[in-house]
Amino acid sequence: MKSALKSRLAVMISVSMILALLGGSIASVGSVQASEPENTPFETEVIVRTVNQFKKKSDVTNFVSMAKQYGVDVISMNVKQDEDDEVPSGRVFYHSNIAPIAAGYNTFDALQEVITAAHNVGIKVHAWIPQFHDQEAFLKNSNWQMKALVNGVPTPFTGSNGSEYFVNPLHPEVQQYERSIIQEVVENYDVDGVVLDWIRFDDYNMDVSDYTIQKYQQQFGYSPLSINFAVNSPKRDQWNAWRTDMIGQYVGDIRQDLALSTKPDMQLGVYILPPEFVEVGQDVSKFKQYIDFIAPMAYFDDWDFNSDWVYSDQYGILKDTADRISGENVEIVATLDNDWSDDEYQEVYKGIRDNYPGIKRLSFFAYNKWPESELAKINQRTTWPTPGWTPPVEQDYPAILPAGWSARNIGQMPGDVQYNSVNQQFIISSRTTDIWGNSDQLNYIYQPISGNVDMVVQIKSMSAMDEWAKAGIMIRESLAGDAKHVDMMMTPGNGATFQYRQQTQGGMSDQTANATVPRWLKLSRSGNKFTGSISSNGTKWTKIGTVTISMNQQVYIGLAVSNPGSNQTNKAVIGNVSISQ
Repeated sequence: MKSALKSRLAVMISVSMILALLGGSIASVGSVQASEPENTPFETEVIVRTVNQFKKKSDVTNFVSMAKQYGVDVISMNVKQDEDDEVPSGRVFYHSNIAPIAAGYNTFDALQEVITAAHNVGIKVHAWIPQFHDQEAFLKNSNWQMKALVNGVPTPFTGSNGSEYFVNPLHPEVQQYERSIIQEVVENYDVDGVVLDWIRFDDYNMDVSDYTIQKYQQQFGYSPLSINFAVNSPKRDQWNAWRTDMIGQYVGDIRQDLALSTKPDMQLGVYILPPEFVEVGQDVSKFKQYIDFIAPMAYFDDWDFNSDWVYSDQYGILKDTADRISGENVEIVATLDNDWSDDEYQEVYKGIRDNYPGIKRLSFFAYNKWPESELAKINQRTTWPTPGWTPPVEQDYPAILPAGWSARNIGQMPGDVQYNSVNQQFIISSRTTDIWGNSDQLNYIYQPISGNVDMVVQIKSMSAMDEWAKAGIMIRESLAGDAKHVDMMMTPGNGATFQYRQQTQGGMSDQTANATVPRWLKLSRSGNKFTGSISSNGTKWTKIGTVTISMNQQVYIGLAVSNPGSNQTNKAVIGNVSISQ
């Protein structure tokens, strides 16, 4: 990877201007064309998981040296463990008298080492302090545990996988415990800011512990246990609004703590989920008056949105955030992923500059250790979009295929195809793609077709692919990423899936079945009725799903492959391809 320091604005002055300044006059003097000025560089923040990045003092020295070299302005450091992976959530990476210290950090105060090294080279340090995702607090007191209503029974909530631990955001003892950790960090360490995370619930059906039930019933006259959390209703809306208000008050209490501390002007920010996650009870408008900056997590591909969802002035995460903080002097720090394509970064940066010129700092998250190459690439992009950049036009890529077939990477992500004419097999790859959400990214080997049709294929193998990779048959109304479509797919680890998007730019639905590769697939269209089926031998078929979608007479039919993984050796082998009308 190439590395570059932040570029400086170069000003070219014409020869005639120089002579004019000197009082000279020469007829017919040519001039040098002024170059297009670069954009003002974005400030750079990197979010660092301490357990992955800082295990000893030399790790800190090396990382801070890299951060300085590549123009990092702010290190947002994880001072309290966020996930239940290498270290239980709730353990800390500094010398605390309140929270349990993570193994290996009793004699290594990572927070102090980072502050010292970063401040020596002019880099700010923010203390990233997750709140209610906290295994240590969960185990400390059973009354503190977040409880979810499961089959009518309040049950301690340990995440979707059963090994994550949440505490009740509304319990006063929980709040006091989490606030005391923030106070300890602020009073004892020279941090430049505090960033809260995990200040939310996980779904509508929580918290339903005894404390919360009693508190809610006293205010509204009925128990939240009487609410059907699976169905939208005035009662569920009232419940969610109340929880959201309580989260807002909690941030206000933290601001009050800071005001009474020895550092009353301490910067306070919050990482927030997209507004589409209504069920978590998080709304920045409820606490905008208490914070200095808000960091919306704009990971469009993780959330299955189009890239313009980040920067559009009509919809999306920055639009929603800007609307909700209206009237307050709150800085937006757009928090972006670190694995998009160059064209996607060009597009997003341009959209932010055009529609949200007040955004000066971009934040980047890496789940594991930050590689130097990623810091270098972030630094190269600070003045993007580059002069003259235009969005790429999606088009077919060159491929040697049977007559009538074309190949295209929908969504501009990498993939290719080879056709074995001897075995009559298509070998198709795709990386960092998915067919889901409001827009798709996939490798599509297709042909136009009109009217009713049956297509049959055999998925012979799928190798070096993510468990949610998909390979199979697709019918699309257009070649746009957000087009209506129906598909019948196999996955390496999650069986067979019949998927469909019923409206352009709409979400997707699926019907699934247990099955493994190799497997035969069939997708049929009869008018506006589409049916997906699977078979172990290509003769006896089992219907997986059917759906009615109003679609143009002419559509595009073919072989679709998506793969969220990044292994370059991935491939799906598809044979026995037939199309009949």
